[in-house]
Amino acid sequence: MSLIKQLWIGIIVIVLLAFGSSFFISAYQSKSYLAEQLQVKNIDNATGMALSLSQMDKDLTTIELMLSAQFDTGYYRRITLKDVAGNTLTEFTLSPQPVAVPDWFASLLAFNVKPGIAQIQDGWQRYGSIELESQTDYSLTALWHITQDLALGFLLIAIFCGVVGSFLLKRVSRPLNQVVNHAEALGNRQFITSEEPSTFELKRLVAAMNRLTSRVRSMLEQEQKQLDRLQKQHELDDVTGAFNRDYCANWLDSYFGNIEHSELSCVLLLRVSELHELNLQLGHAKTDLWLKQLIAEVQQYSGMRLVSRLNGSDFFLVVDQLASTAELTEQLLNQLNQNCKVSPDTVNAPVLLVGMSLDTVTSRQQTLAQLDALLVEVEASPQLQSKTLLDAKPYADLADATDWLKALQQAVTSDSISSTIYPVQLRDSRVMHQEAMLKMKIDGHWLSATQVLGWARRYHYTSQLDIAMLKHALLLLQEDKALNLALNISDLTLLDVATHYELLTLLQAVEPSIRVRLALEFDERLVVKQPLLFSRFAAALTSLSVNVGLQKCGFAINAIQDLEKLGIDYLKIDAALVRRYQNTESAHLLSGLIKLAHTLSLTVIAEGVSASADIEGLLELGFDGLTGPAIT
Repeated sequence: MSLIKQLWIGIIVIVLLAFGSSFFISAYQSKSYLAEQLQVKNIDNATGMALSLSQMDKDLTTIELMLSAQFDTGYYRRITLKDVAGNTLTEFTLSPQPVAVPDWFASLLAFNVKPGIAQIQDGWQRYGSIELESQTDYSLTALWHITQDLALGFLLIAIFCGVVGSFLLKRVSRPLNQVVNHAEALGNRQFITSEEPSTFELKRLVAAMNRLTSRVRSMLEQEQKQLDRLQKQHELDDVTGAFNRDYCANWLDSYFGNIEHSELSCVLLLRVSELHELNLQLGHAKTDLWLKQLIAEVQQYSGMRLVSRLNGSDFFLVVDQLASTAELTEQLLNQLNQNCKVSPDTVNAPVLLVGMSLDTVTSRQQTLAQLDALLVEVEASPQLQSKTLLDAKPYADLADATDWLKALQQAVTSDSISSTIYPVQLRDSRVMHQEAMLKMKIDGHWLSATQVLGWARRYHYTSQLDIAMLKHALLLLQEDKALNLALNISDLTLLDVATHYELLTLLQAVEPSIRVRLALEFDERLVVKQPLLFSRFAAALTSLSVNVGLQKCGFAINAIQDLEKLGIDYLKIDAALVRRYQNTESAHLLSGLIKLAHTLSLTVIAEGVSASADIEGLLELGFDGLTGPAIT
């Protein structure tokens, strides 16, 4: 209940108590006063009438006429004439008349006034006596009007006090609302500070909360700095900022060790030709600066997922397969030739580029060997600057682009959507949720996400697949009340505001009990590139009680501005980093990442756990949950 309501209730109770006490005191005092005046009036009138009758002839008819005339004035309820023996000689009485007073009031404050009695003389002898009772209805009506005026006065006072009290309370409650907002922000892992109000008690509270916020923010900044230092020290190349060779090897191992790939990627090997001569020509410092510029240009390329330095002149690249490998290679090479020339006089950048789809190989060793072989061919042919292998055909019968697009559209419209689920297990063996991976029925065959998403990306159809998958997930959640599901949201869906609206509309149409069992996941690298867009979308999802998580997390987490304000619930650490947990440097890096997440009250999940022997070690390191081939 709000303070305003409590204030009004308090005022009403106080006014009722004050009115009740005033009513009883005032009403009964007024009743006693009026009764006393009526009593005196009865006696005075009886005495006056007895004196007049004593001086008259004792003719009963004349006396009756006089008494009748007096009674007709309307101020008497009863006039009775009695003889010496007490027998009634004549009597005039007024029948009960309706009074404009509530019955409860009349019964509560009914007048009980004794009649006035006086003796009538006939010379020196007693003639009789007269009894007189005045009318009390006028007094009761007057008393009711006094009570009404009293109640109206108290009502006006109560309204005035309530209005003034509400105004004052709103003024006082402003800093209180500020304190509430501050506390809610802390609960939502947002570290804000508030101005200290003038109210002494609230000022102390706000000051304490500001100190707490500063300490937590300081802890968070220290963890981020420590994580950044460990990352640069053990996982990144000092010159270019790209990942090192070890990270590349673990990324490939985790990719091929994953049962169900959620993406189709191609790999490129970029070689800086004649790096030694370049050093001699430009000097070491300028060469390093040019290499840094080169890698920055590569990282800005659309769909770039990973850049790793294998040695001094070779860089390993992983790109989302938004087009054929040949097209990707040509586009990237043109971009580098245009923006990364060593000098304006040169025609092209001093780089060689080879590539292939990851679907054409089955292991890390085979991948690197194949790329090396392609690079040897390019170096042996001076006229070549690039070479690629033909893309794999995951489903040969629909290799034609138009057929693929029609097949995807037909599968979505005909609800030929299903899913394969993989559990995320918490440290107490409970299942946090099931990861739902897309399956589509195309041309009578069920195809996995790996076989479908590459084609969907090429034709910008992933948003429609996300919407179809969400509908499928909501149906599963409606059917199974104990099920919790997590869906991966593609980059195109994150970038398309119209798709946001459609997705949120679907979620608003279902019951809250279903939404709380749904989680939507986004790639860390997408959030780094679009933090504002993600934060707004995540806030809308959070308002609907949908859980929000980041997947494939690792080294870019420090690049996210105001991580605590994003409103996420959990992080899934990239398998390429998780696989190295036994390495001392990587273990320190993982510990720092986990500590940072726990500072923000985030659940931390290890991805790509491929061996049951790793489960205990990862839990000891601090992970809250695990997922991967070893988790069933």
